Amino acid sequence: MRAYERIGEILGDRADEESRAWARRNYTIRVRVAGVAAFAFFMMIMGMSGTPWFVVSTLVLLPLTIVAVFFGVFMRGSVNKGLTRLIDRDCDPLLCGRRTLALLEKDKKNADPRNGLFSYAYALRWQGKWNEAAKLVRDLEDDPDPQSAFLYHNLMAYCAWDKRDLKGLTAEVKALKELSCEGLSKDASAHIAEHVALREMLAKEINGKASKAAAEYSGVADGPQALPAHRVLFSLKAADCLADPAERHARLAYAAENGGTTWCAAEAKKRLEKESRKKLAGAPAEEAPLSS
Repeated sequence: MRAYERIGEILGDRADEESRAWARRNYTIRVRVAGVAAFAFFMMIMGMSGTPWFVVSTLVLLPLTIVAVFFGVFMRGSVNKGLTRLIDRDCDPLLCGRRTLALLEKDKKNADPRNGLFSYAYALRWQGKWNEAAKLVRDLEDDPDPQSAFLYHNLMAYCAWDKRDLKGLTAEVKALKELSCEGLSKDASAHIAEHVALREMLAKEINGKASKAAAEYSGVADGPQALPAHRVLFSLKAADCLADPAERHARLAYAAENGGTTWCAAEAKKRLEKESRKKLAGAPAEEAPLSS
């Protein structure tokens, strides 16, 4: 079953017309234009070489097929990178999810539905729809292919960390470490190391070392290489641990202002509103725990 059909079956989500139009402009039309241009270029080269047309007719099919596959893969990769940037740089997982859904509907040749399911679930995770994301990838857990299990535990580890679920994150890290390296993507080890680091940060926060966790969260948020989405996320995490009201307020304000459609922005705004109500009531603002 294709990823788009599976998403509809589990969550009932469907592509909207605006996103379908985007998919036509940025994927389907470009692939067709690229294919026609490649065909024209091939014919020109064959004509310049003096090759008789009856020979061209027998030789053109295989090269054209190769070219079509090349351009199809190239354009698909280009569009996918653009979708990733919607989260990483624009902090807009809502638009990313809508466009991902439209692309999955349009791309009928998507041979590996696992990646499509993970991409959509990843956008849901950044929207704070952790339960929906988990439902979408649950079948991957029992898939005999180690890459499927990796995608499942990788996503669930992110969700556990978002929700400050130390027990859940610890279990996911353990499961990731136990996976066989054979059959995993080349960046799997880097993702596992990332989850180990996140687990260590969360353990400090949960186990009473809030100041150390705040320093590490702030260090990531303020790092020169941090992507905008990560600046927002780690600023919110730092606010969980900061004791100084002014510093906490500054971190929450940053997440609220720059978080776009991420769950981080909604959570930061909720906490700022709670602080404002308490100030108006004359009571000291307290740290609000993350709602899961």
